[in-house]
Amino acid sequence: MIAVDVLKRIERAEELYKKYGYKLLQDDEIRILLDKLNYAIERTWEYMRKVGVTEICRRCAMETGSCCKRWVEDEYDEYLLLINLLLGVELPKERYKEDGCFFVGPNGCRLRAREVICVSFLCDKIINEIGKKEVELQTIAGEELETLFILKDRIKSKIEELRSSDYKSKLGCRIS
Repeated sequence: MIAVDVLKRIERAEELYKKYGYKLLQDDEIRILLDKLNYAIERTWEYMRKVGVTEICRRCAMETGSCCKRWVEDEYDEYLLLINLLLGVELPKERYKEDGCFFVGPNGCRLRAREVICVSFLCDKIINEIGKKEVELQTIAGEELETLFILKDRIKSKIEELRSSDYKSKLGCRIS
């Protein structure tokens, strides 16, 4: 079964990208935030690799399945998917694993910018293995999440601004 809801959100994100992507990327604040987010994502992944989180998750996925269950995809809205498009990610069109999140692929998540639960959730297995390193990991991941929150808010505001100017332009054309 294809996840219609997630495909609709992907479609809306792609429509937003097609209509506003160029203008969003011309916005200095958005460009700076995208760069900052990219850097923060790299720091999070680098630390996760360093302390063994990615290996623990890989082993777990092979043995028992993954935390990336189907319901997780419901957390993603068109704006977060749009951010992934702005970061150069090609959004998937089909599910890789029937019981998994739509965005999980053969090498893990196919998205670059991820939801809070995907960035900050640590199962007991991970917490037991990394111990006190959890605090530093959460601090590093927090920078990623804070930047993502600010960026998403800025993008929503910019799109509203662009929609408003589109609407005013259409009204102006009708009056003349």
